[in-house]
Amino acid sequence: MCAAKKDKKLYKCSKCEDTFIAWMGQCPSCKEWNTFIEISEKTKQNLGKSETLRLSGLNSSEQSSFSRFPSGLDEVDRILGGGLVAGSVILLGGEPGIGKSTLLLALGKSKAKILYVSGEESAAQIIDRARRIRCVYNNVTLLEETSLSGIEQAIEKVKPEVVFIDSIQTVSSDTEKLLTGSVSQIRSATAALVQQARNRNIPIILTGHITKEGQIAGPKVLEHAVDVVLYFESQNFGQYRFIRSVKNRYGATGEIAVFEMTEHGLKEVPREQSLIRLDEIGGVGSILFPQVDGTRVLPVEIQVLVTPASFSNGRRIGENIDISRIHMISAILEKFPGYQMSQSDIFVRVHGGTYLRDSAGDLALLLATASSYLNRKIPSRWAAAGELSLTGTVRAPSHLEERKKTLRALKIESAVWGGTEDSTKIKLAKQERFFNDVKTCIDKMFAAK
Repeated sequence: MCAAKKDKKLYKCSKCEDTFIAWMGQCPSCKEWNTFIEISEKTKQNLGKSETLRLSGLNSSEQSSFSRFPSGLDEVDRILGGGLVAGSVILLGGEPGIGKSTLLLALGKSKAKILYVSGEESAAQIIDRARRIRCVYNNVTLLEETSLSGIEQAIEKVKPEVVFIDSIQTVSSDTEKLLTGSVSQIRSATAALVQQARNRNIPIILTGHITKEGQIAGPKVLEHAVDVVLYFESQNFGQYRFIRSVKNRYGATGEIAVFEMTEHGLKEVPREQSLIRLDEIGGVGSILFPQVDGTRVLPVEIQVLVTPASFSNGRRIGENIDISRIHMISAILEKFPGYQMSQSDIFVRVHGGTYLRDSAGDLALLLATASSYLNRKIPSRWAAAGELSLTGTVRAPSHLEERKKTLRALKIESAVWGGTEDSTKIKLAKQERFFNDVKTCIDKMFAAK
């Protein structure tokens, strides 16, 4: 009688997921050390077969809208596209101490039944913070747990409408043999939680750690597996916090929500409120730029200081701006107006709590740089926006009417724009100037010789 055939053992690399028939200290594919885990050949094979194949056309009469409900914060609802979607998984990443756990407590304002799973803090610590920021709600149930099976049992018992996992890097699956926080553990835990969200039709919000490179820790497949990826950011450790949507299967990406961190927790900042003092903008090297972030206009101040270079080549130093943009503006000013920018040091600061991402900020940066170089003042409370071409032309900024609408709400009455004037559009109260080329813009703005 033949003995039963034993399952053939295989070894999978937890980093690149390549499979081998023998254990090795170093993976031949990705060159990582000690990443092999043992699996059986049965687990590798896909024995299941689809019993039904369901097809439908784009003109199907089936219900296509998703079930949404409020998250508890209007700004969060806006960047999500209208609220939390039943069965979705949201990944919220941010630096340590930025306020991810505080945001989760603020979301407790929702009327939904919430299960808050903490793997980093004790229940006493969370309760103490909730009392301090006045976010104590009866609809929130706390659970201290890092085991995936324990979390699944709690979801079965509590039957919540929303689940918070703080954080995904602390959750461990019993099926994986590697340490908690490893690539394989994160992947396995995320897949199981996504399945829980789908099966029970409940939204799950995961918080994630950030690496020193600014990316969410763990495999990139973590971001691919979830439905929404949000980044919780701050600039220069100020009081303002920004939630930026970088992936959203149920709404637009690129949206931004603004909060202010106070002693009582996070406070929503309305769209019509400025993050900077507008009365201080103006003078030599200072101008306002209405930057578009998603569908929101965030006014920022661009400050530039131009001084004679101490060495043969001028330095370019920037804060909250890409250095390459400063080099480009310097080259344009040297090429067309003929300024000796190569013999000057240029220091740029973008003040307003956010990074200068909008390409329409080129004109504002150009005018602030020329103002400092010529030592000519820019009138107080002036704004500028326009895209620069390397041929010396100035083009109209995108979302011009949204920028004007925000400036009018902030009582900014004067502006410089790229392109040509259209009298049928929104007008500012005092004056607007439109320019098509760099040299004319600077000559008329500063009466340059």
